[in-house]
Amino acid sequence: MEDKNKKNGLEWSVLAISGMLVFFTLGFLIYEMIYEKQTSPDIVVSHGKIETKENYQALSVSVTNKGAETAENVRIEIIVGTGRTEEKSQMEFQYLPGRSSVKGWATFNIDTVVDNIQIHVLGYSTP
Repeated sequence: MEDKNKKNGLEWSVLAISGMLVFFTLGFLIYEMIYEKQTSPDIVVSHGKIETKENYQALSVSVTNKGAETAENVRIEIIVGTGRTEEKSQMEFQYLPGRSSVKGWATFNIDTVVDNIQIHVLGYSTP
């Protein structure tokens, strides 16, 4: 009579590989927790080119957190144009983990002259 609970070589191989993956992942997380320097959020903002859509203009904005800590409620202000043609837009990102980026789009009226783009961080909070 054949034993139905006996494992073959493939099952043992899958078990060994899975166990190693769990072991190394846990080891990496513990190493990061102990040795990673917890730096405060360092928010860097950059922008792409303005794109004309049907009823508005859109500017791609990329926000990067170079620090290790998470930033929440990141508020960005974008100002295009100067003088009478100046238009402002604001963006808010609820959650920006450490060492990560997020991309968004700021919109402006179709008749806004985009000759001068100023972007700065208004503020953020840390959990």
